[in-house]
Amino acid sequence: MAGELLTKVRKSRALLEEFLIRREKIGRFLTARLGNSVDAEDVLQEMFMRLSHADTADEIKDPGAYLFRMAMNASRDYRRDHARARVREGMWAETQYTIQAGGAVFDAPSADAALAARQLLMQVRNALAELSPQCQRVFRMHKFEGLPHREVADALGISRRTVEKHMHTALRHLMKRMDRD
Repeated sequence: MAGELLTKVRKSRALLEEFLIRREKIGRFLTARLGNSVDAEDVLQEMFMRLSHADTADEIKDPGAYLFRMAMNASRDYRRDHARARVREGMWAETQYTIQAGGAVFDAPSADAALAARQLLMQVRNALAELSPQCQRVFRMHKFEGLPHREVADALGISRRTVEKHMHTALRHLMKRMDRD
């Protein structure tokens, strides 16, 4: 058992030493595949980390060919991961920005608009709190949860007409309170 472990460590160390000897050639190979030396250095670092933690159980007949195959696979993975990241970042940017005249414009409201919206929301909440609990539930289920009158009626065990009356009461109350404030 200890002999097997020592053999694996020796093989891993020999492969890591072979990598260090061929690092410059592998770096040129990666630069050609990836198009720049910065990305090539990233992949070389990743290879080094993999090799330093590798558990090489099988005999590698041609360490040079193995390392170049590993470099080719690592460069493919690197390009694929970066392409996915660009897509993710593009999708995120689309949710955060609007493109106008060829440039990205941040969609967030101004600080004044955000403050005004928070104040309005607080007024609505305060006005809703003045309604009966049943009227509040009906309003929230219909307006906030998007349930149609029939589903609100079924969920609360009341008639559709009662739901309509509660909605009328709530909306009339909100309009009065918003005009007053």
